[in-house]
Order: sequence, then structure tokens, then C-alpha cells
Amino acid sequence: MQQAKATITKALAAAAFSLAIIPATSALADWPMFLKNEKHLTYAEKAPLPPLSLKWRARTGGPVYSSPVVQNNTVYAGSYDTNLYSINARTGEVAWKFQTGGEIFSTPAVSGGTVYFGSRDGFVYAVDAKTGSLIWKYETEGPVVTSPVVAEGRVLIGSKDLYLYALNAKTGAREWRNRLPDYEKYSGVYSSPAYSDGAVYYAGKNGILYSSAASTGGRNWSQRFESAVYSSPVIKDGVLYISSYNRTLYAIDTRTGKTKWRKNLENNLSYATPAVYGDKLFLGFKSGHLKAYNTKDGSEAASYKFPDEINSTPAVTANGYLYVGCDDGGLYAVDARNGAIVWKYMTEKAIQSSPAVVDNAVYVGSEDGSIYAFEAR
Repeated sequence: MQQAKATITKALAAAAFSLAIIPATSALADWPMFLKNEKHLTYAEKAPLPPLSLKWRARTGGPVYSSPVVQNNTVYAGSYDTNLYSINARTGEVAWKFQTGGEIFSTPAVSGGTVYFGSRDGFVYAVDAKTGSLIWKYETEGPVVTSPVVAEGRVLIGSKDLYLYALNAKTGAREWRNRLPDYEKYSGVYSSPAYSDGAVYYAGKNGILYSSAASTGGRNWSQRFESAVYSSPVIKDGVLYISSYNRTLYAIDTRTGKTKWRKNLENNLSYATPAVYGDKLFLGFKSGHLKAYNTKDGSEAASYKFPDEINSTPAVTANGYLYVGCDDGGLYAVDARNGAIVWKYMTEKAIQSSPAVVDNAVYVGSEDGSIYAFEAR
């Protein structure tokens, strides 16, 4: 734990990066899937105030790129040691671990007492949340590195075999699959799908964004970008936000698929997913910058520089802070009102996992092989 007094370098006035502080109306006690929910809105109504203290550290046998999810006081995350871990959120004690035949990059989703996730062995798994026993597994034709969304009784997940799958959540039976046309050798699906109002939104290295009916897979619309997509879509108030490999940020109307605006990111490359709250969008870059954009028109509101790449998606809290991981190994708390780093904790290797914020704790994984929990001092 280390109190950081330095202020992040600002490109614009700090006032432009102001984030409205609103009181929490209710505690959202869970963070059950990748980037919190099916729309990937990483907003926490109830969160600890920095500075934080290390609550516990759970060690795995490999790097942790998977982002922790939290359900019923239990933390779930995958590791490159091929295991999915179930950890007591209060104590850090490992309740069980489930081994697959490949490394786990996928962030799990918890729904109805079942944990769903993918593995680089090519399978999508469903295991019992309490015991870790296998319920079903479904074999795709390539490694599964994306994170599932559970909606309408279906598990929606992409595979590097170029398909987006809709699997029955109870049985694992395939209900439909859609192929993303591309060159098989160098392509795949790295972007995780999002869901909203009966539609699933997904993209791949083929540079096409799709909207399909979650019930049937029938195409609503598609839009071709100019390059590959690694970022996952975020949906708020009928608008989808996503970035592409050619350094462009898009705002898309979810109903029509038409572009509302596009922003040239110049030399800034991002693999991270945007975090959207209020009238601001926050995006981390491999240059080490964290930038804020106005959701209305894509204009840049502010830019802040970190010591290393940012491949983690920030969690935004109602009390006015951003929690974000950095490749220098640090988990940072940033005051969104003025851009100051108010707290940081240095792990032993890079953090590409995205933090989960539940009530009075923050959870994150690190390449040092550990899953961390922090709480207010």
C-alpha cells in the first residue's frame, strides 16, 4: 500500500473531467459478470473511499488476466494455471477450484447458481457455484478467450473458431451460432459480447460489428469498421460505444446501427473497453494515457498519463473515483474531479484484469498470479 501524492499530467483543465458525485441510493451487492453486467457498465453505487488496505491475497499457479466477479460473498476468477477459482470474499480462502484443459483468460459469469466461462482448451463450461462440480461443457472448434453474457436463459460467448454461440444455460445445448467471416489462420473473436433489449452485440478481428436477436441469432444490422476489434462493446441509453484497432472510437445507435459520431484517437491504441458514466466515457491506452471523452460528440475532455500501458477497464464509483489497473503492476484510485492519484497499490507484475467494486471492497487480478481484495482503512 502506498499513498501517491503525485497528480497525473493533465492535457486539459481538470474541471473538464469533473464527474458528478451522487449519493448511493442502494447497494448493488454483486458484480456477477465481465464488466459487471450485460451492458458492460462498470459503475458502482456503493464503494470504499481511498486510501485502501490489503484485505487478502489469494495466490494461483499462473498469471490472472481474468477479471474477478462477485456473487453471494464469493469471488470467482480464472487463472493461466488452467483453474477457475472460488474464493471466500471475506477471508480470501479458496473454497474450490475447477481445472480445465487450457489456460483461462475468460472472465466468468454467475447466474442462477451456476458459473459459466470459457477456456483455451476450446470448451465453454458450466459448474455449480457452490461446489465447483461440472454441470455441462460444450466444445467449440477453437480457444475461448472471450467472456460470456448470460441473458434470456442463454449463454452468449465467442470463440476463436469465428463463431458467436448461444447455448442453453441449463443444458449447454447449442441453440444457434453465427459465423464471423474472416481468414481462419490469423483471425478470431477476442471482443466479448454485450446484451441489451433482446439483442446481442458482438465484433471480431474481421472488423464488423453485429447486432443479432438473442433468441434466434437473426441479424438486426451490421456495420463494417476499417480494422479489427479487440475492445468489447458498452451500451448506455441506446448507444453502443466501442474502439477499433485503427485507433478510432465509435458511438453507434443500437436500434439502427448508424454511427452517431466517430473520434480519431490519433496515435493512441486501446485494447481496453470503455467505461461509461453520466456524460463521460473513460478509456485506457497502451501509451499509458487515460482519457475522458464527452459521450454527446466524442470530444476529448481530458488526458492523464500513467507510468505504463493501461489494458484494464476502469470501475467508476458514485463517490467520484476511478479504480484502474496498469501494466506497471499498480492498482490506482483516481479522483475524477481533478485527476489526482489518491492511492495506489503495487502488485508484483502487470494488471490487465479489470477491477470489480462491491460494497466496501475492490477486487482485481494480477499477472503475478494473485487475486487481490482491498477495503477501506
